[in-house]
Amino acid sequence: MPAVCAGMVVAFGPTPGASATPKPFGGNDHPTQTTGTAVRYGTSAPVPRIAAAAPSHAATARDSGVAHQFSRDPRMNRAAQALRPPSPPGTPVVRNPGAATGFNGLSHLDQRNAGTGIYVNTQFSLEPPDQGLCVGNGFVVEPINLAFAVYNERGTQLTAPTALNQFYKRSPAIDRTTNTPGDFLSDPKCYWDPVGHRFIQTILEVDAPGNFNGAAPFNRTHVLIAVSRTSNPTGSWNLYSIDTSNDGLNGTPAHTGCPCLPDQPLLGANRDGVFVNVNEFQDNPSFFFNGGQLYGLGRAALESGASSVVFAHLDVGTVPTGDANLPFWGSIQPSVSVNPPSGTELLMTGGPEDDFQNNAPLDNRIAAWSLTGTQSLKGSHPRLQLSHVVLRSETYGLPINTGATQKFGPTPLRDALNSPPINANEAFEKINANDSRMNQVVNLNGVLFGGVNTTVVSRTGPARVGIAFFTVGAVGTPAGIFAHILHQGYVAVNGENVLFPSIAVNRAGFGAMAFTLSGPQFFPSAAYVRFAFGRPVGPIHISGPGVLPEDGFSGYKSFQSPTPGVARWGDYSAAVFADGAIWMGNEFIPNAPRTLLANWGTFLSRLPA
Repeated sequence: MPAVCAGMVVAFGPTPGASATPKPFGGNDHPTQTTGTAVRYGTSAPVPRIAAAAPSHAATARDSGVAHQFSRDPRMNRAAQALRPPSPPGTPVVRNPGAATGFNGLSHLDQRNAGTGIYVNTQFSLEPPDQGLCVGNGFVVEPINLAFAVYNERGTQLTAPTALNQFYKRSPAIDRTTNTPGDFLSDPKCYWDPVGHRFIQTILEVDAPGNFNGAAPFNRTHVLIAVSRTSNPTGSWNLYSIDTSNDGLNGTPAHTGCPCLPDQPLLGANRDGVFVNVNEFQDNPSFFFNGGQLYGLGRAALESGASSVVFAHLDVGTVPTGDANLPFWGSIQPSVSVNPPSGTELLMTGGPEDDFQNNAPLDNRIAAWSLTGTQSLKGSHPRLQLSHVVLRSETYGLPINTGATQKFGPTPLRDALNSPPINANEAFEKINANDSRMNQVVNLNGVLFGGVNTTVVSRTGPARVGIAFFTVGAVGTPAGIFAHILHQGYVAVNGENVLFPSIAVNRAGFGAMAFTLSGPQFFPSAAYVRFAFGRPVGPIHISGPGVLPEDGFSGYKSFQSPTPGVARWGDYSAAVFADGAIWMGNEFIPNAPRTLLANWGTFLSRLPA
């Protein structure tokens, strides 16, 4: 790779042979749009490091094992597809971290034992962690399901692992003396705002008893937002709540089948606003999908500590897809930027989705989106204009997700289940790649970077999991959006799997794609490939080598796994550019103490940029 002068701006050109989009312009959409108010309901702070003295808890009959809800419906969309899975060449792997350094982040043991006072021994055993890494002002903040901690950039933990139910001042996840569930939280995200110099976290919440199972009681739901009151995340944070029940009560719009679940809040921001997309599911036995819901809030008002913040709510479920078999848009990823613009927020998705939010088994469409008028979020009557354009892309998808393979090794939980008196005959686990929804999106001066999981095939050997990436140039205007795929391609390893990508780049366009590497030769490991000029460069490096196989409860039929033999492995990872480096957070299996029910951990990598 040639040397680059500091401050250089990379000019991206189209990849030779890349699929040209037949329609680079998309006009205005007209989703139903309402306004509401996020209410500040208190303040909080992470638990100080010196208070982290809770004992380790062994699993008992009351230790509820909870696989991260809400996975997609197993009834895959059956629309006819003439597409074939991609067969890219393999990327070589070197068993060293390259220029990256790093340290172990939070583990299942940390998450399970988080909590002080009334929150001691109230955390679920839960898979997967879902990485929400953010970095700024010399601090590293790592939220996972369902705890978070703050580190300095050398890896010293500055706070105790803090239970998110405790941090957000909700009831404990479960009271083990009565076996009573409390408020349910899931899917944390975090963002360092380089404009206001504040940290922002989001998470979904279901009111106690925290169930979302299509049966009474039908609980209200919220997206909770935490905003640090200074640029130091070890101090105090303001807490806000958005009512996402959308059943016509408490000023919410009345949507079909609600109160509804705001699944997987996705977080982005520009200079004007903070943007959250949720995937809205009906609370009925079928869990029908209502489509994506976008919320835009004034950034400055949130960071000022105002008692309430007006938001604009766009029901993207009312935006047509033009595909009768896949009638909804979901997982609309707002972008983040090292230089946030004003006036327009750019977003990106994969293809449209069905009534259960399943992607097509294989697709060759992605969509670029714009929200204009974001300056209006500074006032009391915000109004946003949404536009999108569908782009013809390379083929990607997971037509048959049988899980990613992993290297064989010791599995004490599986061994216990397969021994007398249980004799469960549990299979050696694979790890779940989920689906091909768009992962994290980064905006560099109108160039969007994103990636998805995909099946990849070869002439020899079984299908495996790889990554499809997209580099898209986009310009949002009040009249619509112009967009074009500048680069696209695949990251794959011969005979092995790479999954859950996140891309981060610096101001000159250089950075890395982070993911998990796993297969017959590799225990689940944190890995990355450098990214430059809109595409991967060089070999894959292993920044956090895994030392054991995944051996968690979520893939074992003895724990009522919905996918026996395939363990949950997350919905997303994280990568950000901050403080002169690319920071990456990925799930792996560490050489560290475990609980009875799970052995996952996280690894935080720093790659100088």
